[in-house]
Amino acid sequence: MVFLIFASLLLAVAPVRALPADGLPPALSTSVVVPTYITLASTVHEYTRFADGGPDANWYIGFNNAWIVKLPPAPPGGFQRAFIGAKIGRAKTRPNADRPWIRETLPGKVYIGISQTPAWSSEQSFFLAETSDIPADADPQQHVDGVGAAEWFWAEVPLSMVSVSAPNYLIVWSPTDYFTSASSAPILAAADPDVSGPHEVRAWNNRSILGVPPRAAALSLETPISNIYPALAIKLVAPAPDEPAVAVNDMTLARSGKRALIRFSAAGEDVVDAWVESSRDQLDWSRATKYQRRPPYVFAVPLDRNVAPGMYVRGAARDISGAIGYSDPVMIPYAPRQ
Repeated sequence: MVFLIFASLLLAVAPVRALPADGLPPALSTSVVVPTYITLASTVHEYTRFADGGPDANWYIGFNNAWIVKLPPAPPGGFQRAFIGAKIGRAKTRPNADRPWIRETLPGKVYIGISQTPAWSSEQSFFLAETSDIPADADPQQHVDGVGAAEWFWAEVPLSMVSVSAPNYLIVWSPTDYFTSASSAPILAAADPDVSGPHEVRAWNNRSILGVPPRAAALSLETPISNIYPALAIKLVAPAPDEPAVAVNDMTLARSGKRALIRFSAAGEDVVDAWVESSRDQLDWSRATKYQRRPPYVFAVPLDRNVAPGMYVRGAARDISGAIGYSDPVMIPYAPRQ
């Protein structure tokens, strides 16, 4: 089994070596922009099976269906932040009860965990994604909003949870009780191995869970997977510079009927997504839109209780290292009196 800790080095520095994984020394990124990735495939871009379209092979993330990988120890280095993630797609939809010609995403959540043994406590479990943010599965008979290729989702974890001396076991599952088949649940991406011949098993499927990850290692590694890799990874980020890594500017806001049209620019290295936040008092902010993963960053936001006249909105954008920048807030204007 070949493992690669993948990183593109932007700075001309000598790599720091960690404990080898199956005889291969890992590569370390010291760039604050390009993180170090630990994953089973050669790169995070190799995971193109199942979650983009075509047969899903029953690779759903479910209440009763978890996917587990064993990753090598992380390279020791001056990291500041750690993330664990999964590449997920094909969230399922259903007809709206009042307007059946409109399809809405089946609501649900995906969680992810990390441990140095194949058992995970609640403290080692982290929220990863809402299905409303996961690209939707296409329907050949119906129009579906939000259809697209699978995306990587990341949850930040304490850096101390990523071991530099022991294997790191990752698991992904759902606590949503009706995610019990591929017809209702989102799909995990996978990659073909780049090795041949006998090799150590580093991935498993567990179909005995009930909304929580295995608490005992003896019951965890249920079905070995040797011919394909689940899309799970660790992302490690070097210390950030003092100046902001992402700048959000040029925000404009206009009313268009019952919607607010919000646009802004985001500048920085490897900006990966952007969104709009709202607040009543400019103290407590909450996300008011879905993520947009590529420019132009233009949002048509319905004016409702989350984004209403008199409230404040601001643009937000995040780069690949997890650094977030914000625009100055703008108040949503009231409609002019007739």
